[in-house]
Amino acid sequence: MYPPGTKFYDCWVILDVVDGKPEGIEKYESVIRRPGQTRTIDPRVAAQRVVKTMSFIAPQLGLSPYVQSANHVGIVNVPIWMWVTDPGPTTTGPQTKRAAIEGVAIEATGTVDHIEWSMGGGKTVTCKGAGSPFTKAMAAGKSLKDMPASPTCGYKYSKTSRCEKTGTFTVTATAYWNVHWTGGGMEGDIPLDFSRSLPLRITDLRPVLVDPDGGSTTPATTSQTCSN
Repeated sequence: MYPPGTKFYDCWVILDVVDGKPEGIEKYESVIRRPGQTRTIDPRVAAQRVVKTMSFIAPQLGLSPYVQSANHVGIVNVPIWMWVTDPGPTTTGPQTKRAAIEGVAIEATGTVDHIEWSMGGGKTVTCKGAGSPFTKAMAAGKSLKDMPASPTCGYKYSKTSRCEKTGTFTVTATAYWNVHWTGGGMEGDIPLDFSRSLPLRITDLRPVLVDPDGGSTTPATTSQTCSN
């Protein structure tokens, strides 16, 4: 029999983070603290509990195909700009949380270390920050060959997406966070990552054959084979 007031404690061990919510396993602590005993907690466990209460979400993605359209159409050999459209504490940081758990004061600060953009076809681009937003004014009066490249985070496709199974490239941006914590005479780092994807169709410009005698114009045919 345990005397009245005896408390049983359990620990939450974070294994992964899905859609901004930590996932893990619950396990009961082997030590049973009786009334009047001093409560202690491992600062690393306290830090994990604090991080569990922080709010993280995958960033919304901005892409700048030269053809600005709702279905995201880009053009071969024309620069693509990539950026985060909603930068802030929950998407790119920094985000700080302070809390005292069982007498241990923890301060945790999360920041995005880098964002890795998977462009499809096995190609990736690593960008240090949230990227530079693109505006239509940047393309005003410019030909395709004069389109500027992003100064911070960009890519250029060398082939169309016609041969992809869905007819598009799947662009996935993964934000890699580092949460640094201090407290209870200790400190440490907890890595996290959050991803978001969208489809991007890449096409090429088809030249037009013009009848010098004033007849009708006909798009030139281009050949592209797809291997299995």
